Amino acid sequence: MEIREGEHVTGQDGLGVALLADLEQVGLADVRSQPGGVAPPLHVHRAHAEVFCVLAGELTLRLEDGERRVGPDTWAYVPPGVVHTFAVTGEERAHFLNLHAPGSGFGAFVRGLHAARSEDDLRAVRAAFDQEPAPEYGGADPALVVVRRAGGEEGETIGNRTPERRATLLVDAEELTVCEFAYGPGQRGAKPHVHRHHADAFLVAEGELALHHRDGTLALPAPGLALLPPNVLHGFDNDAPVASRYFNLHLPASGFADYLRGRNPDFDQHDPPPDGGLDPAEIVAVRLPQ
Repeated sequence: MEIREGEHVTGQDGLGVALLADLEQVGLADVRSQPGGVAPPLHVHRAHAEVFCVLAGELTLRLEDGERRVGPDTWAYVPPGVVHTFAVTGEERAHFLNLHAPGSGFGAFVRGLHAARSEDDLRAVRAAFDQEPAPEYGGADPALVVVRRAGGEEGETIGNRTPERRATLLVDAEELTVCEFAYGPGQRGAKPHVHRHHADAFLVAEGELALHHRDGTLALPAPGLALLPPNVLHGFDNDAPVASRYFNLHLPASGFADYLRGRNPDFDQHDPPPDGGLDPAEIVAVRLPQ
């Protein structure tokens, strides 16, 4: 299986937008911008959540009750109905992931924004996507927004924390969960399984993740992303001689947080099916632009 490049949409000289995933469960773009380079108008999504993962630089979330600064190695979750926008701030260029769950046609939206040649074109693109101007009487409570830095100091620690193994729940929402896992060399992850009703994703931040599928193993190095649609057989380990750190997303959440806590025995995770599951060619595996 080949690790591909994302779909270049716009930009040059290390700046711009690349579409990494465009599925029913999630749309995901890699964005690199100078300060002030990204600042959409205040808006709201009625049927999906918007999530940011800042890898470098700084974003500022602008909400109805004020601003939230989002620095490197930090996730920000904006639920449906919350009025928001964002801007690249600080002194350095920013590198961040912009995720929409469920996808809601985000890929077509990103491509359409770049291809638009007039204000009428832009209005048509926005009208086809789940994005509306800020309502006159306000949106959902901005206190529902979650901003958490990775590294184990924020979020909920799951299980026993050791020098060789750490699991931290950063976002626990209906649309998705975001968990950070840190594994020492040779640490085992999960045996092969399938999810029938939700997608599973792995964003490797450090080291390498061994992603096992029906036809073999994909060695996914940092910075890389693998997204597995429902019914794709998979398991994972750290087979590398160095430590790995990665983010695991379940889309929609499907009760994954309670499964980790030992409270959801009926979680959507099942033994390998007799037919081996969906063709692993359906896995989206991309390297983040350098």
